[in-house]
Amino acid sequence: MENVNQDTGFGERTSDMGGRMVNKDGSFNIKRIGISVRDRASGYQSMLTMPRWRFLAIIFIFYFLINCFFTALYWLAGPSGLEGVEKVKFWGRIKELFFFSTQTFTTVGYGRVNPVGEITNWIAAIESLIGFLSFAIAAGLLYGRFSRPRSFIRFSDSLVYANYRQGKAFMFRLVCYKDDHLLTNAEVKLNARIVTKNQGYQFFNLKLERSHVDSLVLNWTVVHPIDEDSPFFNLSQKEIVNLQPEISADLTGFDEVYSSVVVARVSYAIKDFKFGFKFLPMYFGRNQRTELDLSKLNLIDQE
Repeated sequence: MENVNQDTGFGERTSDMGGRMVNKDGSFNIKRIGISVRDRASGYQSMLTMPRWRFLAIIFIFYFLINCFFTALYWLAGPSGLEGVEKVKFWGRIKELFFFSTQTFTTVGYGRVNPVGEITNWIAAIESLIGFLSFAIAAGLLYGRFSRPRSFIRFSDSLVYANYRQGKAFMFRLVCYKDDHLLTNAEVKLNARIVTKNQGYQFFNLKLERSHVDSLVLNWTVVHPIDEDSPFFNLSQKEIVNLQPEISADLTGFDEVYSSVVVARVSYAIKDFKFGFKFLPMYFGRNQRTELDLSKLNLIDQE
């Protein structure tokens, strides 16, 4: 078949591959091993791409722990190293040292407590330098996260096998979900992986009804017509299931806000296929406007 594509970058033997090619969140289902984490991981890239809650948690945990460390140093330096500490009991003094550390780390320096000993002055000087560098790194990471182009795209949870014109087709849909986010020159490519009789994988480029839209302002239903060029042509539902297909999609588009090309990716394994269903409309004309209901992205009904 002329649409066969064995240049996807994935292996062809089922015994060498575990599970799906692409996870539902668009990441590749690959785990790299064999070298140390230090050589394999990129801290900067991880901080840019990790979820927001994890990024903020790391920032706050680092801030708390580094100040606990310097609090311990001020304690070990002795009570005569700092002037202006009013608390004499253990926990009271610990809290004063901790808050003095936070003031030094952030270079706020309110002034009531100040170092007078040589050791505490050196500790405060080193902490100020570390604090200055830490906030510079944190500011760079924050800027990198906010300025990094992203594709604010949501894909339907399911891929439907539905009637299409005089035959059948696989369909899924996608939509931009941000008010001020618009992709132009959006293009999608579809690939299918099936299991062959000799327990190997075979890959196909799937032909689409429409692979390009000028502006992605509404939802886009991506349709693969099952015709003579399709690897699923003349196959029953049971035969399609026996092939254990995985269909992956790559979307690229130009983001007008960032003036940059962005990418989104999704994959549908056989458990995500819905046979005999169709998508219901997402947008309606109302009060001289078109309303796009994002909550209906996954809304399907039996044919």
